[in-house]
Amino acid sequence: MPASRIGSGAKTGGRMTRAIAILCLLLAPGTAQAELEICNDTPVVQSVALAYRGGEDWNSQGWYVFEPDQCQTVLEGDLSNRYYYVTALAEGWVFDHQDIAFCVKQGVFDIVGAENCRDRGLITNLFREVDTGPRATGFRLDLSPITRIGED
Repeated sequence: MPASRIGSGAKTGGRMTRAIAILCLLLAPGTAQAELEICNDTPVVQSVALAYRGGEDWNSQGWYVFEPDQCQTVLEGDLSNRYYYVTALAEGWVFDHQDIAFCVKQGVFDIVGAENCRDRGLITNLFREVDTGPRATGFRLDLSPITRIGED
């Protein structure tokens, strides 16, 4: 039925049609987000890098700059890995990393390989593992649980 015809029936029929349409919209299952989204729920600008297994080698990419209360999709489409790795930098803040190293560099980068960073003119940075779950096709990561204000 064309949208212009909804509610064009008799007075009670029109109300009923509208009520059913609204109910269907409210009860319809949400569309699953097939992506990796990172959200900066901290009060400061955060620069984030991401690493993941891509094909035969590791990939690292960044720096994504997040304003406070900003979310960005850093990988589109269904997630192909369970584990991803992130690091974040913010002045006066500490990132709770694990002892997992990947190559990065200043400015925008997309690096293949996690070995011999220094020999390739790159910097080694420590990351933290993010478990998206065994069958996740999409995932949202908030930064506040893994970053904190640094102690003077």
